[in-house]
Parts: sequence; structure tokens; C-alpha cells
Amino acid sequence: MQNWMFILINIGVAALVGGITNHLAIKMLFHPRNEVRLFGRRIPFTPGLIPKRKQEIAKSLGSVVSDYLVTSEGLQDLLSKPAFRTKAVETLSRRLHALADRPLTVKEAVLRIWSESEWEILKAKATGSARTAVSRSAASLWAAYGLEDKPLKTFIPGWSDEKRTAWSEAAADSVLKELGDTLLSADGQRVLKEMTTAMVDKAGGFLGTMAALFVDEDKIVQKLTPTLIAQLEGERFRKTIVSVISAKLEQYGDMPLGHIMESLAGEPALDFVIHKLEQTLPWEEWAGRLETIDIAEVIKPRLPEWEASLPQWVDKGLGLLSSAVPSAMKAVNLPGMVQEQVEKFPVERLEEVILSVSGKEFRAITWLGVVLGGMIGLMQSIFTLFVLRS
Repeated sequence: MQNWMFILINIGVAALVGGITNHLAIKMLFHPRNEVRLFGRRIPFTPGLIPKRKQEIAKSLGSVVSDYLVTSEGLQDLLSKPAFRTKAVETLSRRLHALADRPLTVKEAVLRIWSESEWEILKAKATGSARTAVSRSAASLWAAYGLEDKPLKTFIPGWSDEKRTAWSEAAADSVLKELGDTLLSADGQRVLKEMTTAMVDKAGGFLGTMAALFVDEDKIVQKLTPTLIAQLEGERFRKTIVSVISAKLEQYGDMPLGHIMESLAGEPALDFVIHKLEQTLPWEEWAGRLETIDIAEVIKPRLPEWEASLPQWVDKGLGLLSSAVPSAMKAVNLPGMVQEQVEKFPVERLEEVILSVSGKEFRAITWLGVVLGGMIGLMQSIFTLFVLRS
């Protein structure tokens, strides 16, 4: 065989071997997908490198992403950049103008995000949460300020002996005037007549019989009424009523608020307060009104003011967001999340992604194997010919 033919064959064979070797090495990164067994024994290099080391690769990728690519410091640095702040201000300003330029109710806005049924569920949950929050706040305030055991008089502004006496006098005057007016009314006269008749009926024996025959109830009532009115207007009777009311005020003033409320309501004071709050605050009605609010009508009058204060809002928001980044990153557990997602990622899809990015480089590696194989074949041919001639 001629020397040049020998050299060409060696170069061709070596180049072919180098190209096929590199091509197979690249393919063996992904193939075979699963373990292959022959006579019960696993064939070496099966499965391929990436399918076999998928969990290790996923864990390493999670560590790389969290330690070098997406870090708390990097996110905080991004949030602190002036360009990011300016972009946030411009975006919010455009959104405000867009909302101010078109009529849109709150309900129409939320229905762009959720369906009608989803919104109704969210609204019910929101009203329920509001009720729960109010109840918890009421319970916390009730316990924090010890309202259960505080005397009633601590809740009445200006409570003093002088004030209590003045309140008692005013109450006594009101009660006595009301009693006098009632006695002079037709109902009062009827009641006095019924009382006189009952007294006569209860008188037994001869005296009772004579009274029933000769006593005129109407005349007795006419004579009794001025006497009763005079007694009601008398200072002595008034002082007695004032003294009774004052003593009762003092008694109730020293009683704990919880005891008084429980006596009046027939249930524990805190439960009564919470039930009243739940019945009084119309959360459903407020939610219905909120749905009908036109967002544009709310924004338009305040747009210049809000737009001027946007930079301050953005600064505060970004500051709060930046301070929350470390704890949020810990809560998210980015390494574990990346690892989980990579483990779920199909090997076939992973191969497509890698080849779409590095396909040219892999082909270059294959051709590099051809070139290197050819160079090795050439050197081997020259060395062989040199040895044979020696």
C-alpha cells in the first residue's frame, strides 16, 4: 500500500472514531433514560449521567440559585436602585391615570380577576374575617383595660358626690312631676278609683257593709287627689325620693361593670358586647356599597395630590419590601423549591432545553473530536512509517 493511501486511511479512521466517540459521549449525558440490565446485571453507564444524577443536579442547582443567582442581598440591591424606583413610580402613575380616565366600579374591577362565585366567596370570607377581628379586638380591649371588674362610676364622666346629688335631684323632680301629671290624668283618676273600691271591698264585717252602702268612690278620689299632689310637691317627700335615688346611684356606681351588664342582659358581659357588635355593624351592607363605588370618581379629585406623593409611597413600600426580603426568602425556601421543580422536570424536556441553548457547541465538540482524531491518525501514520523505515 502506498504511503499516502496509508496516511489517508489512518486519518479517516481516527477522525471517524473521534467524532463518534464525542457524539456518543454527548448522547450518554441523557441516554439511556432508564437503567438497562443484561442477565440480571446492570450495564455500566446506564442510565445516562443526567437521569442518574438528576436529584444531585437538582440539589446543586437549588444551592447555586439561592447562593449566587437569587440572593437576599441581590434583591435588596435591585429594590434600592434609582432606576427601579423610577420605573415603579412611572408604572403606578400610568395605572392611576388609566383608572381615572375610565368609569369602573369596584365590583367590575374585581370581576376581571375573579368570577362572580369566587368574588361572593371572598366577600363572605372578608366580612367573616372583619367580624372575627372586631370580636377579638373587643375581647383584647376588654381584658387589657380590666373592664369586667371596674366600677360603673369610672365610666361616667365627672362622677362625684355633688354630681350624684344633682343627678338625684333632677331625677326626683322628673319622677314627682310625672307622678303628679299621671294622677291628674284620666288614667290616674281611674287607678285611684279602683284602689278606693278595692279598699272598701277588703273592709270586712259591719264597717265594710256600711262603707259599701254610703261611700262614694268618686268623691273620695276628688278629695284624695289634692292631698296626694300636695304630698308629692312637699319638700319632705322630695328629699326622701332624692335620698333613695342617691343611695341607689352610689350602690350601682360601686358595682363592677361586668356584673351590672350580666344582670341586665342575662349573659356574660363580654359575650353581650360581642353579640351587639356583630348585630350592629352592617358588614354585608358596607360590602355592597363598596361594590358600587366608581373608582374614577374616587381617584379624579385626588389624582394630583396622589401623583405628587407617589415617590414617597414608593420609597416606603420598597423600604418595607426590602426589609421583608430576608424573612420572605427563608419562608419560601428557594433551594428546596428549585430542587423540587427540577426533580419534577422531565428529562426529555430538559434535553430539549439544553440542546436548544448548547446545540451548536455540542456539534462543535463533535467536529472537534473529528479534527483531533484526524490529527492523531496523521501523527500515528507518520510515526508508523518512520518506525518501519528504520
